[in-house]
Amino acid sequence: MSRKISVICAPAPKPNPGMASVDFAFYALSRRYGFAEQVTYYQLYTHDELHSRARTGLEREIRTRQSLPFEYRNFRHGLEDILASDRIVFWGDFLHAADYHEAAARRLVKIGLAGSSEEALDRVRDHYFLRNAPAEIWPKVLAFGGNLLFNRVGHYADGSYASQVQQFFQKVGKVWMRDVYSAARVSELRNDYEFSYLGCDGSLLLTSEDLEQLPYNSCYDHVGGGKGHAGIFFGCNKCNPAIMARFARDLCRRLGIKGHWIPWGLSKGFGRMKKKVGRRFSGMEIREDPTPPTLGDLQRMLGHCEVVISDTYHVCVNAWRLGVPAVCLGQALVRQPDNINSGNAFAWRDKRQVFYGMHDAMEYYVYIEELADRSWRRKRLEQLVALLQKDSYRQAVSSRIRARAAAVEQSLVQALLPH
Repeated sequence: MSRKISVICAPAPKPNPGMASVDFAFYALSRRYGFAEQVTYYQLYTHDELHSRARTGLEREIRTRQSLPFEYRNFRHGLEDILASDRIVFWGDFLHAADYHEAAARRLVKIGLAGSSEEALDRVRDHYFLRNAPAEIWPKVLAFGGNLLFNRVGHYADGSYASQVQQFFQKVGKVWMRDVYSAARVSELRNDYEFSYLGCDGSLLLTSEDLEQLPYNSCYDHVGGGKGHAGIFFGCNKCNPAIMARFARDLCRRLGIKGHWIPWGLSKGFGRMKKKVGRRFSGMEIREDPTPPTLGDLQRMLGHCEVVISDTYHVCVNAWRLGVPAVCLGQALVRQPDNINSGNAFAWRDKRQVFYGMHDAMEYYVYIEELADRSWRRKRLEQLVALLQKDSYRQAVSSRIRARAAAVEQSLVQALLPH
């Protein structure tokens, strides 16, 4: 009798190579351990539903950037089959976070899949919390790589979310959270302080061999150039791009290496950022090619770099996984009511800083606010130049990241496969 493993993934509102690397990691894992044919992938709303109104050129770029060796099925129409699976895996991202539920509900209304915000939120929680699932399914439900990082005190103090998130994490069979704060919260929700619920980001389970399964475009083969090159991508911080561009330029010059732009983001929107950074980083290589990069192209570009300089979480996470040191530019003060990196205003907790802090890599993490003072900026550049010249430090961080991922992988595989 064949087994079935249902994997619930988060749909990206735009092509997101980071989220794609997380989903691809489960596919790669299933191939390595010989159960790929048993796996079906689901999203709450599909690519076609989300981008049905995109113009032809943009839709083509979206498809190329999101190209993976598997398809997603519709979660909303597949709940009965999912509940009948041998394993149900909630895979990565913010699938159980309060703000994410609100955002997913707004998306359902926007693309015409729900008539009101109340109806949409009910549908989101019916699916992500399996609210109507029978008791016997819970031992086979796993949650891996998710986080509750942006939840706030009010979310646990009142309202329906508080009771539902507690019920979910009390019932679920196995849990591995992405970060230390979320793991601590799950210990509280389960009233279990003896067991560690800390896992890792799903993309950290990828290996170099796994990446060979991804499609590549030959036109990007030489982007990066290997030793002597730094990969540059900015697009997440809410600050003047000139601050980041000039800092990256000066760091590259002091290191004696050449910068090149990594086309991580969709050309619409991030194309403007590329031009702004290019104007302030003279000499930075910017490849203009009509063929959009695939996830395989982007992973190869990262792997070719001597160092990566970015403000984007998964650019840095994937670089470290590949053994490439990533200097991350973050923000302590975000003047926005809500931010993809650090959550809600006045309750900021930056996911990039959390990742670096968890792995004793904070010396590679630069606050934008440091760069406002000329003296501190100069000292920061000097510190990074000295740091990046010590290969043993880079190896220590990468080894620490890989060791946790390897241990967590074994625990996950044991839970997925019959004993």
